[in-house]
Amino acid sequence: MMNQRSQQGATLIVVLIILLFMTIIGTLAIRQSLVSLNIATNGQAQQLMFENSDAALFKIEDPTQVENQLATNGMFAYFDSDDHKTDELVFCYKGANSTFFNLQNASVISSDGTTTKNGVAGYCQSTWFSTGRSAILTQVYLTQVASNSKPLANFTLGTSAGQSTNVSNTTKSISVTVISVLPSFSSASSSDIEDCFKKNKDEVGTCFGDLNIPYNVQRADYTVGAIPTLKTS
Repeated sequence: MMNQRSQQGATLIVVLIILLFMTIIGTLAIRQSLVSLNIATNGQAQQLMFENSDAALFKIEDPTQVENQLATNGMFAYFDSDDHKTDELVFCYKGANSTFFNLQNASVISSDGTTTKNGVAGYCQSTWFSTGRSAILTQVYLTQVASNSKPLANFTLGTSAGQSTNVSNTTKSISVTVISVLPSFSSASSSDIEDCFKKNKDEVGTCFGDLNIPYNVQRADYTVGAIPTLKTS
């Protein structure tokens, strides 16, 4: 009788050990799955932000919009004035809008850090999503790169200084920075997000990073004066 009870007790211990091992293995498998899911989600988020930043750059390179952007109220023409050459021209990209850029809906960050030179309508608000998914916020920064010191280097080939055209006959180098963020991946408040968007192009990424908000930054330099041409060097 005692021997039978001992066998039953030993069997119970073995079963409990097996259950313990199964629990440990199951827990490890779940953790591994969660890690893999997190990696996949982060990869998808980065891809989504990259695509939104790319979409804004494609709009800048759109040849059908060049004349409008070089005209008096265009984003490239803004830098024709000596008073604007050190400014950062900022606007929120909203893909659903029929107009890519409107000076009335743009803001300016001055070289001294002032953010109200042209009002505050250009800085992205927490609900101004760039696509219909209501997930990504995208802001565009334009700055003028120091002009070429060579004589007539800034004039478009085939034009003259006295030539009258609808657009400027000089070329300029414009640097474009686009930042896309995914605020839903963090617990940051709307005011914190909007404050970050008022930072200049060199500080905005750090600001979102400090808030643990995923972001993607792309930069491209263009020579404008005819069709914007992406610089390769």
